[in-house]
Amino acid sequence: MKKLGFALFLVLFVVTAKAQTFPTKPLRIIVPFPAGGIVDLMARSVNEKLASGLGQPVLVEARPGANGSLGTEAAAKADPDGHTLVLATLSHVTTPALIKTPWHPTRDFAGVAIMGHIANLVVVHPDLPAKTLREFIEYAKARPGRINYINGGGGTSQTMSAELLKRNTGIDLVGIGYKGFPPAIPDILAGQVQFSFIPFGVAAPHVKSGKLRALAVAAPSRSKMFPEVPTMAEAGYADSQVISWYAYLVPAVTPRAVVTRLNSEFAKALADPEVIGRIEKIGGEPLPAGKPEEADAMLAREFERWTKLVQATGMKIE
Repeated sequence: MKKLGFALFLVLFVVTAKAQTFPTKPLRIIVPFPAGGIVDLMARSVNEKLASGLGQPVLVEARPGANGSLGTEAAAKADPDGHTLVLATLSHVTTPALIKTPWHPTRDFAGVAIMGHIANLVVVHPDLPAKTLREFIEYAKARPGRINYINGGGGTSQTMSAELLKRNTGIDLVGIGYKGFPPAIPDILAGQVQFSFIPFGVAAPHVKSGKLRALAVAAPSRSKMFPEVPTMAEAGYADSQVISWYAYLVPAVTPRAVVTRLNSEFAKALADPEVIGRIEKIGGEPLPAGKPEEADAMLAREFERWTKLVQATGMKIE
């Protein structure tokens, strides 16, 4: 009994010692989507402030593939010492609902901090006559199977929004697969793809230049940059609106003291006016980091919600 007690004490001592000395090397934030995309930009908006608070460099590593599953798997298998995190988005809970993944969205991860959410712009190529989302729906209904949209990954908020819009309106759109939005943008600007939900920060410059036309914004309220563009709800399609959240996660058995330290540093970074400005510039809405338990609860709630929806609708990744 005494030996068991001493062994437990020794384990607790080692864990506590590691937590007190954390971090001991550079941190790595895995982005499970392409470099230069909106998730990558969101991660980079906070890494400098985080590095300053932790006293160690914070590196952003893009590891795209399999609808975000490859990078997420790498994060799940990383040493649970707090030096490897993943910036998770909606696809963290939708992809496992759509396909079998070698990782579980809640059991294999622990929440660290909620970062915020980002809106999508609903856009069309300006050659299309539609000036409103309702006009586009009517236009698409008259041309079944002839309108393409960007499928940047089966579990992303953009693809899920398009799938919901298809199911809720009866239109027949064809998803064209891309590994994220950076390689897809040239095709929609050229008119080879006519319609899409695109992350705000990626679409905004092209809407401003007139190369794309915004029909709606998938957000709780209108954008300050495009106040004339209605929300999905105002356009009459609230049931097809999906807003992607962003949250930092670590492997599930990461010491709690390390998670608490990370949460504290993220809270400071996300409250910094410079970081807030960077996030807003790419169309994001930063949120208070909250407690790790709040991130855990959000993950569980969202996974249950999307699993039920996928099962009820029979959604599949194209």
